[in-house]
Amino acid sequence: MTKRILRLLGLAGAVAVLAAGCGGGAAAGGGGSGAVKHGGVLRVGTTQYIDSLNLFVAINSQSYNAFNMIYPQLVQYGPGTKIEGDWATSWSHSADGLTWTFHLKPNTKWSDGKPLTAADAVWTANTIIKYKNSATAAVAPGLTHVKSFTAQGPDTVIVHYDKAVGNVLPQLEQFWVLPKHVWAKYVGNNGKNLKTYDPAQHLPTVSGGPYIITSYAEKGTTAFKPNPDFYGPKSNAAGVAMTYYTNSTSMIADLQSGNIDFVDQMPFDAVASVKKNPKFDIQVSPSSTVNNISFNSNPAKAKNRELLNPKVKEALEYATDRGALVKVVYFGYAKPWANLLSEESTQYLDPSIQPLPFDVAKANQMLDSLGFKMGPNHIRIAPATTGKYAQPAHPMSYDLMVPTGLDFNVDRQFQIVAADWAKAGVKIHEVSGGDAAQAYAHETNKAYTTYDLAMWDWAEEVDPDFELSVLTKPQWYSWSDTGFNDPTYDREYLEQGTLVNTDQRIALVKKMTRQVEAARPYIQLVNEELVTASDQQWTGFYPELGAWCKCYYTNPHLTS
Repeated sequence: MTKRILRLLGLAGAVAVLAAGCGGGAAAGGGGSGAVKHGGVLRVGTTQYIDSLNLFVAINSQSYNAFNMIYPQLVQYGPGTKIEGDWATSWSHSADGLTWTFHLKPNTKWSDGKPLTAADAVWTANTIIKYKNSATAAVAPGLTHVKSFTAQGPDTVIVHYDKAVGNVLPQLEQFWVLPKHVWAKYVGNNGKNLKTYDPAQHLPTVSGGPYIITSYAEKGTTAFKPNPDFYGPKSNAAGVAMTYYTNSTSMIADLQSGNIDFVDQMPFDAVASVKKNPKFDIQVSPSSTVNNISFNSNPAKAKNRELLNPKVKEALEYATDRGALVKVVYFGYAKPWANLLSEESTQYLDPSIQPLPFDVAKANQMLDSLGFKMGPNHIRIAPATTGKYAQPAHPMSYDLMVPTGLDFNVDRQFQIVAADWAKAGVKIHEVSGGDAAQAYAHETNKAYTTYDLAMWDWAEEVDPDFELSVLTKPQWYSWSDTGFNDPTYDREYLEQGTLVNTDQRIALVKKMTRQVEAARPYIQLVNEELVTASDQQWTGFYPELGAWCKCYYTNPHLTS
């Protein structure tokens, strides 16, 4: 899932906005031109897979792409990363900003013929709010400060807030409407049963979006068939087949041989060779994918507590050669990075947050001053500690977990980091974390006490709210990959969403990102660029929109 230009849509100017969803209606987007030729199956290759079709348990970005294609949203992002209506045709709000009214397209229905009405949106939202601290935590941030949804007839949804919120529309872009008649039976066990339902076992999906998923293979091909009852512009293609590749070399071979038409993130080491083939269009766009080293930052972490010390992590950052990563791992399609937010969050970026220079001598000096003496085999020794979390003296030798399914060569990245950290007397061992769900389960097991380090990537949302929410305590066992725990930060997170004055919100977000930098739950490494490739027989792509717009799949079309 890729992200584009940051835009904050506040209360001012949002009153009675009319918006028509792009939904694939443009004759030719993303650089295409001429008349649309309908038909053909768009074959997509990817190294990211759909880990679940259940909204409450999915982690991978491809899952969220699928949700956009099968479920209605009130609003979505369109070309230019502007908020547009999806199911909603217009919206307005009260003078105090506490009540928002969305008018929906009338006479809509689900793919199984059941009516699609405001009651579905009301049930979905109120269920998410009810279980936001448990079963529905993964999607709850989009409804922060929402008290409830109500319906006014079948075609009007009213959203009630406890405070005026400055980013209502970007937040609601992350709200997907589920068919109540399918999901309502799974709210038992205090909502926990919501996480047990597997739509993949009940195909075809009951869909309200432009596609119905007719077949699904987590590590294979998933088929998207156009939904004839979709309320918006229909798919230009006769269908979409998305194939997950465990081996990016095989994916590029299939692109070159004509077995797939579009690669949604090129392996960085393959870009140069594909560029030489005039059969393909290569697009390079900014993205909000930020790759990092994450630290178990839970204050109750029982072992290796020296890794909680921001000064230790600062020393390790000095020992990290981001320039080598950009050159060797990303082939120049990335930039060294240090901010929690990506370069796409332009107005929210604090310019004072910059990567530390690569300086192994500085790293050694800092670790010496902190009392970590060099031991046998050039591995430093962490001194013995006392108290509740007492641990004997031990080598600074740690496991670093890497999940599968990342869009860069994580093994090569690990090798570069490991070699540099070894120069500072710190040894790391690469440990496979399995797929994304398995890696998350390992990180969050026993309240973030069983791991030390991991390498991950984050594909952020357009508005910074989601990425800020990841570090809050309510996201433990959901999106939090560090177990970070700072009550002050949690209060600031809730406050920033209520600041309808853009300048005030920018100032608070910058303050929060500086706090994250000081605490160092991550060493941010690089901000990737998005590189896509498509066969010239197809046009109309919006690769930069990714899972933000239904036009990502509906708009591409044949050229001949």
